[in-house]
Amino acid sequence: MRSRFVLFCLGIFLLFAAGCNMPQRPVIQPTETLPEQIEETAVPTEEPTPLPPQEKIAFMPSDEVPGITENITRALASVCGETYECRTITAEEEIGDDTDFVIFAKEPTALSALTQRYPNTQFILVSAPRTDHENAWTIQYDEAFLPFLAGLATAENANDWRSAGLIPNDSLIWGSHAEEAFLNGAHYLCGNCRSVMAPYVEFPLAVSLPGDSSPESWMARFDEAQNSIIYTVFIADEAVSEPLLQKLVSQNVQMLGVSAPPAGLENNWLAAIDLDWSGTLQQIIARSDAGEHQGTMGVVLSITPGLLRESFSDGKAGVLRHAYADLLSGKLSPYTPTTSYTE
Repeated sequence: MRSRFVLFCLGIFLLFAAGCNMPQRPVIQPTETLPEQIEETAVPTEEPTPLPPQEKIAFMPSDEVPGITENITRALASVCGETYECRTITAEEEIGDDTDFVIFAKEPTALSALTQRYPNTQFILVSAPRTDHENAWTIQYDEAFLPFLAGLATAENANDWRSAGLIPNDSLIWGSHAEEAFLNGAHYLCGNCRSVMAPYVEFPLAVSLPGDSSPESWMARFDEAQNSIIYTVFIADEAVSEPLLQKLVSQNVQMLGVSAPPAGLENNWLAAIDLDWSGTLQQIIARSDAGEHQGTMGVVLSITPGLLRESFSDGKAGVLRHAYADLLSGKLSPYTPTTSYTE
């Protein structure tokens, strides 16, 4: 009995001793938190794509062909800039080996020698088609092409053929035969374009004045034509003025022109018709850059229908394009009366 008591007491002692030696949960002292250090990552910088080198264009104007010189000068004004470095030269010796394109308003007499001297230069000249030089392009052009097409476009959009044209008689671009070519263009379509209702007049009527004439002069001359009841009129840029256009709108006359109409007058605008020299030069340069080094093309015919799209249909635009192709091929001449074609 006594031994049991002793064992019991010994167990109590060992249990107490074990409890005293039990591991205690460590107390963690708070430490100061340092701000997180963010490692900076280098941002890769993209090298800017270098612009392609500017192609160098030299232009040699000529007083002998002022209309062509004027057209090319205007075209280069809109083309040159970031892509093309342009300069005007007065002599063939100024061309230089680093010139990519040389444009001549008038074909040089020594073209063959020039193409051989500068084999890496593309020569662009206004000329009849030719294929005797591997690095020469020709542009077909006649100053009477545009007024001829203007007369045709005006006639095909005029009810009872009652049409007219307001055309300058001293313009470098329209040329000295502008009125004649305008009439021939209309007559190509309708022969003797005589109205079927009174007043019986042969159309179109041509109003021709100096390009710097006042708006009042153009309006007075148009009033004379309007005595014959005009339904459609072609207006060259030289004749355009706000008072004249407002008068035509008030009379419900449908209009065509070279440029887009001023704001607010679109409802009476059939189309803008022009020869696009800028687009022509850009096409030649693009074809040359693509590997072509010789060719012939006419000045690009630009036809932009106005809001009267239903009146100026795709078919009528097609008639103009077909006639232009015939002018370029020589089947038509803007200087030849064409009434016999339709009589």
